[in-house]
Amino acid sequence: MIYRLVIFSFLFAQSAWAEMKVYATTEQNRIVLNQTVSLKVTAEESNDFPKLDISAIKDFTVISGPGQSSSFQWVNGKMSSSKTLSWTLIPNKPGSLTIPALTVAIDGKLMQTEPIVVTVLQSDNRSALKSGDQPSQKEPQAPLIFLLAEPDKKEVFQGEQVTIHYKLYTRVNLRQYAVESKPQGVGFWQEELYAPKQPTLRETSVDGVRYRIATLYKVALFPTTHGNLTLEPMILNCSVEIPSRNRKFSLFDDFFSDPFFSRTKQQIVRSDKLTFNVKPVPEVGKSADYTGAVGDFHLTSSVDTTSVAANQALAFTVELSGTGNLGLFQLPEPEFPGGLEVFSPKTSMDKDPFRDEISGKRSWEYILIPRREGQVILPSVGLIYLEPKTGKWLTTETDPIPVLVTPAVSAITESSGLTKEEIALLSQDIRYIRQEPVRIRSISNRIVPRTFWLMNLLAVAMFFAPNVVELVHSNRVERQGAIRVRGTLRRAKKILLKVEDDDYEKVEQTIYSYFSDRMGLPGVGLDGRILEQKLQGAVDQSTVEKLSALLDICDMGQFSPSVSDTSASELAHRAADLLREIERQL
Repeated sequence: MIYRLVIFSFLFAQSAWAEMKVYATTEQNRIVLNQTVSLKVTAEESNDFPKLDISAIKDFTVISGPGQSSSFQWVNGKMSSSKTLSWTLIPNKPGSLTIPALTVAIDGKLMQTEPIVVTVLQSDNRSALKSGDQPSQKEPQAPLIFLLAEPDKKEVFQGEQVTIHYKLYTRVNLRQYAVESKPQGVGFWQEELYAPKQPTLRETSVDGVRYRIATLYKVALFPTTHGNLTLEPMILNCSVEIPSRNRKFSLFDDFFSDPFFSRTKQQIVRSDKLTFNVKPVPEVGKSADYTGAVGDFHLTSSVDTTSVAANQALAFTVELSGTGNLGLFQLPEPEFPGGLEVFSPKTSMDKDPFRDEISGKRSWEYILIPRREGQVILPSVGLIYLEPKTGKWLTTETDPIPVLVTPAVSAITESSGLTKEEIALLSQDIRYIRQEPVRIRSISNRIVPRTFWLMNLLAVAMFFAPNVVELVHSNRVERQGAIRVRGTLRRAKKILLKVEDDDYEKVEQTIYSYFSDRMGLPGVGLDGRILEQKLQGAVDQSTVEKLSALLDICDMGQFSPSVSDTSASELAHRAADLLREIERQL
């Protein structure tokens, strides 16, 4: 034992005496654009791992790291040791790219690595994985897998929506994939539209070569400034199966599969970088009241009653519907006439989950209390917006609404016309002093001032008033909720009844979108298991089982259409009936 300790002490002493070195290396210095490169920073004869900041690397994107590894060697009676940090990088552009000299802190010293030049060859985005992996003589020289970013437009106005579909094309089976980097860009507001857990496949042809295609991600962009704006690529780390030369590739293999005669390869797949020409909104015709609205909008206003007694509340609602950058601008504040007490509006927003364009409704509900009798004209509300298709300035405006304010119906009603400050004083038991003489009358030989009864009635009214207001508001909310629920079901049924024979994805997406909107569930990550849990006890168990079976058929139809004996259109009609039954039970 003592002998071993002596040996180890000797070895470590030799290591300490050895000269310490730090250097950076790459496994390759010549790659294609969509290929990764491993960067290693090694410290020899060090007691600790090197410490460094690699943010100085601008020509590459870090995919993963740092990883740590240690090694010990014994050569000719001398021991050497090293500690290494490693990163996986992907080039941002073709050309001669440089990994700059990096400053490394090790064992209390600062050392510097040498710069590394990596030659990155230009390659088509669709050639991430070439069929040079044992290609067939009859098979065209086509990429096996690639990722395309498809924007609906590349020239837009500031504030105008751009929708981008990210589609994966593959001729090989995917074991799995992970999103290493979502598209990011300075000067954009982003809203995620679609990110399925299980992508839906369909067949297509590219340059005469058959592919399976799946939409992996959809995003809505709203540029917040103008000029040439750049969106960085989306990057995937894919585990793909490369068929052996003894096995023919089939398009009917599963998207996610593990065939026996194949080998697995990790492959970084990246979309192209996108550049958008964002035009400023036209200055000609632009109003000083413009607040940034771009799209197609329509304003309406309404009241819950057109006749109200003085000091009684009424609700004035302004609703904005349409398609565009909803939520990214403000509605001009209405100019209410005098004699009205105005409370801050309650706002809400209801988006349509079934469209690629951001569309839906925004509403502002004002509670108004008229303090004087007579006719009150509630103002019109206008919105100036830019219609992107024509580049023209348009205005949508509501009509003024006349409201008749009748006299207060009783002394109790008059007392409810106290201001907020006066009500606060009353709540603190502050009593007012009457200057005029008090008239009294005899009741059963008892002298009771009239103000006594008035004060007691006022106290009772104030005690029950919050409950009454809450009840009225609750009833209004319930009515609005019921209308919203009916609208959600109606939209879902409308979509389902238009489903084509093979569009199983649309059936499944519509079901999940309905429950997300109906039950306030998050759209991302929603699946059949979560739905079963949420519906337990709320609907019949048999209904839950029907829903689970229907979703299973949807999955089967998406990934193995030939196995399912039920068409997507037939399944959609069943789904519409089932949602109606679930709605009845809820």
